[in-house]
Amino acid sequence: MRKIVSILTAVAAGCIALAAFVIEYYGGQGAVPTWDTLYDQFGIENSIPDSETVSSGDTSVSFLNVGQGDSVLICQDGEFCLIDAGTPDSQEQLLRSLEGAGVERLTYVVMTHPHADHAGGMAAVLEAFPTDTLILPQLDGLEDRSSTLERTLDAAEEYGVEMIQASTGDSYTLGGGQLDVLLAPTPEEAGDNLNNLSLCLRFTAGKFTFVDTGDAEEEIEEQLIQQYWSGLRADLLKAGHHGSNTSNTQEFLEAVSPEIVVASCGLDNDYGHPHEEVVERVEDIGAAFYRTDLDGTVTVVSHDGTMQVDCTARYAQDADQAA
Repeated sequence: MRKIVSILTAVAAGCIALAAFVIEYYGGQGAVPTWDTLYDQFGIENSIPDSETVSSGDTSVSFLNVGQGDSVLICQDGEFCLIDAGTPDSQEQLLRSLEGAGVERLTYVVMTHPHADHAGGMAAVLEAFPTDTLILPQLDGLEDRSSTLERTLDAAEEYGVEMIQASTGDSYTLGGGQLDVLLAPTPEEAGDNLNNLSLCLRFTAGKFTFVDTGDAEEEIEEQLIQQYWSGLRADLLKAGHHGSNTSNTQEFLEAVSPEIVVASCGLDNDYGHPHEEVVERVEDIGAAFYRTDLDGTVTVVSHDGTMQVDCTARYAQDADQAA
């Protein structure tokens, strides 16, 4: 009996694998359905961004739905930059999302800091996609090097990816846009809180500006305010630390003064992200607020000075509307 069950299980697995192959490569041809069609029929959320949407504007920023983690894809003039790579558990979803977005090569992969919810899928990304440069936070003097960090560094070396430890003031060109490192704290400055090792980044293309501070907390936000103040102004902001109350102070939000804020967080996560106080602060400054746990992958497309928001979740609030 066990032998029969084993045979039937193997046959079923083979059929599923064959069906997935046919859908992946022949979906939409003849009677073969696409993944999107199947998602619609069975009521399953498809968090994979649409390549046509991603490439439809001058600039696009996609907050990929990777559960309780961060992963942001910037597309500028056909070039791609990935900031963070979600959790180890979400890496297969991340790879599918990148393929769906039309990524064939990554100009930059950026690790804001080496926590597993930001770098968990990074080694897999470097293995799957040719990558020019891996931009890292300040690691010299970092005593606690996690297995996640070591796997990423090993993958970069194996696949010939240039590795750079970013410094405050560094700039990197992406198509017609520019990625600036506003702040690159040292391990000594971060102390025991690796969140405060986070690279704080600003991407600018034409009149469009996006700010991403990783998981940087209140102390780092205060440094940014003191150093830049009006220079922090941006159209789009990734909520710091998944929308935690340890970040996103009222003063910082007012300094950035974004039109749109997006929090990357997992559904019913144990941390209560995004925190209610942060949501209220965002509302107080008059910004639109999106969150990947409810809205799925959120893609903000900038074109001719306007921003369009596309969300993959069926129950997304205010999806597909201009901001």
